[in-house]
Amino acid sequence: MTRDDPLVLMLGASMNYPGGMTEVIRSYRAAGLFETWPVRYISTYAGRNFAAKLRPWLAAVGTLLVRLARRRVALVHVHSAAYGSFWRKSALCALALVFGVPYVIHLHDGRLVEFRRSSGPLTRAWLRFTLRKAARVVVLTRHWRDVVQAIEPAARISVIGNPVPVPAQPEPLRRPARTVLFIAWLQKEKGVLDLLAAMPRVLRAVPEVRFVVAGRGIAGGETPESIRALATRLGVEGALRLPGWVDGPAKRALLREADLFVLPSYIEALPVGLLEAMACGVPVVAARVGGIPDVVDDGVHGLLVEPGDPAALAGAMIALLTDDTLRERLQQAAHRHVEARYSTRAVLAELAALYRDLGVSLP
Repeated sequence: MTRDDPLVLMLGASMNYPGGMTEVIRSYRAAGLFETWPVRYISTYAGRNFAAKLRPWLAAVGTLLVRLARRRVALVHVHSAAYGSFWRKSALCALALVFGVPYVIHLHDGRLVEFRRSSGPLTRAWLRFTLRKAARVVVLTRHWRDVVQAIEPAARISVIGNPVPVPAQPEPLRRPARTVLFIAWLQKEKGVLDLLAAMPRVLRAVPEVRFVVAGRGIAGGETPESIRALATRLGVEGALRLPGWVDGPAKRALLREADLFVLPSYIEALPVGLLEAMACGVPVVAARVGGIPDVVDDGVHGLLVEPGDPAALAGAMIALLTDDTLRERLQQAAHRHVEARYSTRAVLAELAALYRDLGVSLP
């Protein structure tokens, strides 16, 4: 590939920014996507403060405009959440449209329905227009395909899940099970407060259990200090460990040590942490929201509960902590399922097929 060959310009958050979308893009890079295909990655976002949003976006606009003007772009592939992220990314899509270059908008946010519902008629029209004009709208599961189809029936949709590395064999189960792991942002929408509320009931049934709550707070959410204070009021602080935000080797180490992964979210697209746990052989308890039921068949690949129900959450955790046969059955089925559908190999093959369908050639 020469410096003047048309590129796929992929745009999304900085690879140093934490979160599921970034995990996906880092997986693409680790798997060699940027070397195999003519992909150049451009950061559009570096943090939640105004400067960290505006400066990378303006730089990305400039880079995109120069490439488009020189006719050196084969495809624009943007990774988008909802709300402000959608506005920033849809503007990049509009630039591609002006220059007659096809674009892919890759939707990662479980708040898409809420974003549309809370928007006025002009925003709804712009959302539909952006989806309709896309060469392809990439969604993460069948549920989100149906959501996007309902918003814009003319949208051309591809379902491509989030990739995770899958070991050849899951980690051996420890007996008895005693460690519950939660990895997510520390906010109500991720169900962390429900997990705390469920802890006393679980500890009465399994006094030796320990809970690892890994994550960081965001504006308007919880903090490790507020989580610890709540645990103290509930009398469960002795069973709680708060390692902070984990990534890379630290996250893998926590997954190896975990006997159960729990994610009682209220809103989800397709959580990478859940897929990673299933891939590693950690049985899961999750909320029946967003794309999760497309991945976890209740009682087959894990246990599902309704969001906002600490009693049901506690019951599901107790069931897995006290039934090794159930844990092993769910572990094996989940590992096979993720290997077939969400392994890096499987997902990158689907992404390659999409690029070929849209006329991108290998260098």
